Amino acid sequence: MIGYILAILSSLFFGIYIIPKKIVKLDTKHYLFYMSLGFVAISLIAYLISLLTGNNNEPLYHPVLILVCLRGLSWFVASNLFLISIDKIGMSRSTQYKNLKGPLGVLLTLIFLSEFKVTNVSFVLLAALLTFFSALLFTIKKDNNNKVDKSGIIYACIASLFLAVNALIQKYVTNCGFIYTQQLYQSITIVISSFIYVLIKDKTIKNLQIISFKNKMLSLLGGILYYFATYFNTLSYKSLPASIAFTIINMSGLWSVLIGILIFKEIDFKKNYKRIILGMILLIISIFALLFGRS
Repeated sequence: MIGYILAILSSLFFGIYIIPKKIVKLDTKHYLFYMSLGFVAISLIAYLISLLTGNNNEPLYHPVLILVCLRGLSWFVASNLFLISIDKIGMSRSTQYKNLKGPLGVLLTLIFLSEFKVTNVSFVLLAALLTFFSALLFTIKKDNNNKVDKSGIIYACIASLFLAVNALIQKYVTNCGFIYTQQLYQSITIVISSFIYVLIKDKTIKNLQIISFKNKMLSLLGGILYYFATYFNTLSYKSLPASIAFTIINMSGLWSVLIGILIFKEIDFKKNYKRIILGMILLIISIFALLFGRS
C-alpha cells in the first residue's frame, strides 16, 4: 500500500512543479538554471540529513552512478523541450503529449528489465493509444481562433521519449539501492548542464544576474517541488514494479489539466467541456488499462 501512496504523492508534485514556470516570465534556459539550483540545494540538504540520521548507507562513488549522470542529461533535454512546449501550447495541452512517457516507459521496462513476464503488452499499446487520443482532444484552438502551434506538440512528444528513458534509468538505479545519492548526482548533472547551456546561448552570465528576486525565488521553488516529485517517485520504485509506478504517476496529467484549465484558463471549459471531459475519461481509462495489464 505504501508504494501506491508514494506514487500518488509523486503524481501530485509532478502535476504542480511546473506552475512556477507559468507564473514567471523567464526564458526557458534561465528558468531551468534557477530551477536546477533549487533542485541541487534541497538534494544536498536531504543527502546530508540522511547521513546524519543514519538512513543512508549508499556509497558516494559507484560505477552505476554514471547512469545517473546520463539520466540527468536526459532529463535536462526533456525539460527544455517540455517547457518550450508549455510556452507554445500551454500546460494542459503539452502535459497530455508528454504523458506518452508512461506507456513508453512501461515498454522500455518490458524490454530492458524483463517486466514482460508480469505485464501484458497489448494493454500497454492500448494505454499508449488512449493517451494519444486524449492529447488530441485537448488540442483545441485558442480563443483567438489561431491553430495550436504544432511544434509545441512535437517538442512534448520528443520530451516524453527522453523522460521514458530517464524513468528506466531511475528504476534500474533504484533497484541497485541508490536513492539519496541518485538524487544528488542527478541534480548536480542538471545544474552543470543548465549553466553550460546558458553560457553557450548567451555568451555571458549577465542575463542570469539581472533576473528579479521574485522570479529567482519562483524558479527555485520549481526545483524544490520537482525534488519531492522525483523523491516520492524513487521511493515508490522500491515497493512497486516500474509498470505500476509509471501508471499511477501518469495521473499527473489529470492535475496539470485541471490546473491549466481552472487556474490559468488555457482552455475555455464552457465551450469545450465535451472534449475536455472525454479527454480526461480516456486518460483515466489508459491508467486502468496499464493496471489491468498486469499478468
